[in-house]
Amino acid sequence: MTRCSIVEYAEAVRGRYFRAAKKAKTEMLNEFVATTGMHRKAGIRLLNRRSTSSGSKRRGRPRLYRHEAMAALKVAWEASDCLCSKRLQPFLPELVGILKRYGELTMTGETEAQLCQMSPSTIDRLLWRWREIGARRGLSTTKPGTLLKNSIPKRTFSDWNENKPGFLEADLVAHCGDSAEGFYLTTLSTVDVATGWSEPVAVWGKGQERVGGAVYRVRKQLPMPMLGLDSDNGSEFINESLYHYC
Repeated sequence: MTRCSIVEYAEAVRGRYFRAAKKAKTEMLNEFVATTGMHRKAGIRLLNRRSTSSGSKRRGRPRLYRHEAMAALKVAWEASDCLCSKRLQPFLPELVGILKRYGELTMTGETEAQLCQMSPSTIDRLLWRWREIGARRGLSTTKPGTLLKNSIPKRTFSDWNENKPGFLEADLVAHCGDSAEGFYLTTLSTVDVATGWSEPVAVWGKGQERVGGAVYRVRKQLPMPMLGLDSDNGSEFINESLYHYC
């Protein structure tokens, strides 16, 4: 018998077992052990356990977010190309409004309010199952550069507090298809944090000198002075040449 069948069997006979006299209890226990193959002590514990019927109360905190809000969150997350929660949460109200306008989402005002008040940690907690089974994972071609890790200041998403143009976030996009083997072209993608201005520059490979030259071209093409450059910790960015240039 499966564990589920054993539990169902115990639920069915538990009421009669409680009401029975000692001799009848012994006979019922013998039958239960013979049928399920359980150890006698384990059978006694299971039959003496309190009923887990639907009338029992659910343990833990009451569920705050309804299934409608969770389903709407999944639609918005997929529409943003599976954006991380910290970047999705700030413009979730605007995204929800756009999706409603074009008929991609239909919800009540209460559901919309629930969706728009979710914190990044709540979004992560509600999306984990879809991240595991449905989210695509891109290839990473970043190899950490460690020689200058103590010379270049680090900051996280929460440290972005610039309110004027000129502070850029940079990343190298690899055009390698399904494999990172061999030679492939790349694009230096830079975005101004304050304005959202994007400046992509093609790069022949990902060598330090070529990436440094692409940063120089981005700086010349920007409509504002470059005041700061934030990148990942790849050696194409973390090197002496770009460090001294910046």
